[in-house]
Amino acid sequence: MKLMNKPALAATGAAAALICTAAAAQPAHPGSWTGPYLGLVTGAQRTSTHFALPGDTADVLVTDRDRDTKWSGGLVAGFNYEARGGVVVGLEGDVTAGKNRLAVTACTTPDGCWTPAHDSFTTINHLTGTAAGHLRARVGIASGPSLFYAAGGYSLRRARLDLLGECFNPGDPATPLLFPFSRSKTMSGFNLGAGYERQIGRHLAVRAEYLYDNFGDQLFRGDGAEWNDRRIAVRNSTFRIGADFGF
Repeated sequence: MKLMNKPALAATGAAAALICTAAAAQPAHPGSWTGPYLGLVTGAQRTSTHFALPGDTADVLVTDRDRDTKWSGGLVAGFNYEARGGVVVGLEGDVTAGKNRLAVTACTTPDGCWTPAHDSFTTINHLTGTAAGHLRARVGIASGPSLFYAAGGYSLRRARLDLLGECFNPGDPATPLLFPFSRSKTMSGFNLGAGYERQIGRHLAVRAEYLYDNFGDQLFRGDGAEWNDRRIAVRNSTFRIGADFGF
């Protein structure tokens, strides 16, 4: 199965190169954590969904959940301030690219899913998540070159719902009539996470972290005639690594 798209692959390669450069650098004495930084992150993102058909009594979901794991990667930027006692606070934002595709099937009642034998209808529901962004606050404890931190904030992700209806065709029962429909939106929610970061040299740091996104129940409106609304709960769990250059 192909797990990595081109933007995520590029980010993965760049992050790996930056980490290798950091590892090969002469280990200078790490300085304060205070200051701005710019870097790269990449990792495995697992998206979980739960589909529902609010107010729709004509259709029933054959399956209502799906999960998909893909690689994602992108840019990160932020600012840290180290206070007394090694307490570090900061603000960080990132923009990442990665594509997850989730799918469930719905069929009419009582005719069931499409079949060439009688009047029937199947709807294939595809939800595709693409570009994402996070704005989050970080707070942690520094011990020399090591920083243990927790983070939380606001999440955005672009998503598109594609519906494909397969309808009984009385003129050619073996070939269904196809009816497409799509709806796009920007989902918003919150994120929580935790991680470990370590300075390598005066300006470079590497990190490993876990990031959880909760977008709640997202409502995708139908057209009010042929297509009913879909309500989809979306959650992300991401394990990622990265490298930062401090200024």
